[in-house]
Amino acid sequence: MTERTRSDELEALTKIAAQVNCTQDLDEILRGALSVTLDVIGEESGEIMLRNEETGELVLQTYQGVSPEFVADESRIPPGECLCGRAVASRRVLVSTDLALEPARTRSACLREGFHSCIRLPLLVHGEVLGLLSIQSHGHRQFTAADQELLTAIGNQIGIAIANARLIQDAERGQATLHSVMNSLVDGLILVDRHDRITYINPCARDILEIPGLDHLGSTLEALEGEIAARAAQSAAVRAQLREAALQAEGTPAVEVALTHPDAATLQVRFFPIHEAGGGHLGLGILLHDITREKELDEMKSRLLSTVSHELRTPLASIKGFATTLLRQDVEWDEATRREFLSIIDTESDRLSELIGNLLDMSRIEAGELAVEAEPVDLLPLLEETVAGFQMMTREHRIMLHVPSRLPLIMADARRTRQVLRNLIENAVKYSLGGGPVTIVVELQDGQVQISVADKGIGIEAYQLERIFDRFYQADSASTRAVGGSGLGLSICKAIVEAQGGEIWAESQVGRGSTFSFTLPLAYLPDSSKE
Repeated sequence: MTERTRSDELEALTKIAAQVNCTQDLDEILRGALSVTLDVIGEESGEIMLRNEETGELVLQTYQGVSPEFVADESRIPPGECLCGRAVASRRVLVSTDLALEPARTRSACLREGFHSCIRLPLLVHGEVLGLLSIQSHGHRQFTAADQELLTAIGNQIGIAIANARLIQDAERGQATLHSVMNSLVDGLILVDRHDRITYINPCARDILEIPGLDHLGSTLEALEGEIAARAAQSAAVRAQLREAALQAEGTPAVEVALTHPDAATLQVRFFPIHEAGGGHLGLGILLHDITREKELDEMKSRLLSTVSHELRTPLASIKGFATTLLRQDVEWDEATRREFLSIIDTESDRLSELIGNLLDMSRIEAGELAVEAEPVDLLPLLEETVAGFQMMTREHRIMLHVPSRLPLIMADARRTRQVLRNLIENAVKYSLGGGPVTIVVELQDGQVQISVADKGIGIEAYQLERIFDRFYQADSASTRAVGGSGLGLSICKAIVEAQGGEIWAESQVGRGSTFSFTLPLAYLPDSSKE
C-alpha cells in the first residue's frame, strides 16, 4: 500500500466537500464520497448505511467492492446487531483486526468475502447518528489513529451531507403538502406578494372567477380588483370596497360582491395579511367564498317560514273561531249548523296535521333519516282508493285513471307511495282553478312502472320548473300565492321516490297545464321466455 501523505488527505477532503456543495443528490454524494474514501485509505471494499429514524435499522445506501450475496445479507441491520449496530448504539468508532473472533452475524458475511479486519464509524451530526461508514480489509489491518482521524473528518462531511439532504427532503415534502392542501381547498385562494403581484391562484379561485386575463401569474392586485368589480352590479362601489379591504386587511370584514355575469352569483372576498417569521410583511392572501347557494337558501328559508306561519295561522284561526262560536252560551245552534262547524274544524285539523307531517318529513329528509320500507305492492288498489277519495272531495274536476290490463307488483312502500300520489293529485286539483280533467296514466317500462299525473291548469314557468323539486322552493306567482301551500310537498315527493329507487320529473306549459311523472321498480322482472 502506497504511503499516504497529508496532501492526499486534504485532497480527499476537498473532493468530498466539493461534491457536497455542487449537488443535492444524496446518492451521488454518497457514491462519490465512498469512492474517494476507499482510494485515500487504500482499501477496495466499503459501504455507507443510513439509519432509519423510525425503526433504528441501518439501511444499505451505497457500496463498493462486495458481492451481491454480501449486499443481500447486509441490506438491513436491526438496532444493536453485530459490529455495525454496536458502533451506532455506542456512538463510537469500532475496529476489528480479526473478524474470525467476532460474533456469527458479523463473522459469516465478512469471512465469506475474504475480509479479516474492518472499521465501523458512526456518522454523527449534533450528537445524532444519521448513518454508518464501514470499511473492510482483506488483511489484518490495524486502522491506526491517523486512519481513524481521517475517516472521522470524512464522516463529518458525509454526516453534514445527509443532514442537508434530509432538510431539503423535509422542506420539499412540506411544500408539496402545503401545495396539495391549497389546491384542494373548497374556497378560492390567491396569494399576492409585497409588490402587489399575484404569485399563486388555486384551481377553485380560477373556477370561481372565470377571468381569462388572470390565467397567468404576475397580474397585479389592482387588475384583480378591477376584473371583479367590472362583473358586479355596482362596479365603482365594489372596487372602492375591495381597495379599502386590501389596504386594511388586518381588521376589515369580508366584502360581499353580487356578480352579474357571466352568471349571477354572490361572492365573499376576504383579505388577510401574510407575515414572515420575524414579523415582516410578505404580502396578502385573498379568500374567495361562493355564497350564492347559502344566500338562496336563506331567502328560501325566510320565504318558507313566512309561508308556513301563514299556513299554520289559517287552520288555527278557523279551529279557534268555530270552537269559540260553538261554546257561546248566548246562542243556540241547530244540529245542522253544529255539524257544519264541526266538519270545518275536522277539515282544518286534518290540514294542520298534514302541514305538521310535512314539516316532520322535511326534518327527517334533512337529517337523512326518512324511513322507507319497500315490499311487493299491488299498485292498482292503491291507485283506485286514492282516486276515489279525491273524486268524492271535488265535483269540478273529473279524475281519470288509465292502467294497463296486466299490472305487475311494484317494489315500494305503500304508505309513502300513497303520499306521493296524494300530493301530485292534490296539486293537479288545486292548480286547475276553473276545474277540468286530471288524468293519471300508468305505463310499463323496462323493469319499472311510470305513473304520470296530468292537469289542464295554470302551468309553471320554465325557469321555475328547473327548481320546483328543490327544498324550500315554491313557485312564485299571483296564481300560486292565491292557492297557498307550504312549498314542501314536491321536495318530499322527490325524496320518497328516490329513496325507493325511482325518479321524478315535471313537464309544463304556462296556461296549458302540467304533467308530473315518477317511476318505481317492479317487484319481479318479467320472464321473457314465457312470452
